[in-house]
Amino acid sequence: IEAGSTIVSDRYRSYQALAKNGFHHEAKKYDLKENPDHLKWLHTIISNAKAFIGGTYHGLDPKHLQAYLDEFCYRFNRREVKSELFNRLVHCCLSSTTITYPELVG
Repeated sequence: IEAGSTIVSDRYRSYQALAKNGFHHEAKKYDLKENPDHLKWLHTIISNAKAFIGGTYHGLDPKHLQAYLDEFCYRFNRREVKSELFNRLVHCCLSSTTITYPELVG
């Protein structure tokens, strides 16, 4: 998330620190009675991410947390574009640099 971005969330007090870190925070009060499913997709995505990490990697190494989450986001964002999957894979393989084992674990 780029500095200066606007983040819309609930009014949970931990989000107050966003303003101190260069973000604009728009706090909205969500009424559970009015909209009981407002966090349904958030919970679904978090559940899917946990299953992906637990099932694919059989655990989570904090050193590589961002790489795990990047992989999940990549797959999630491209789940509906299966027709271009092969072309994207070839493009990524050809345009990326080689990562050595010491770079991977270092």
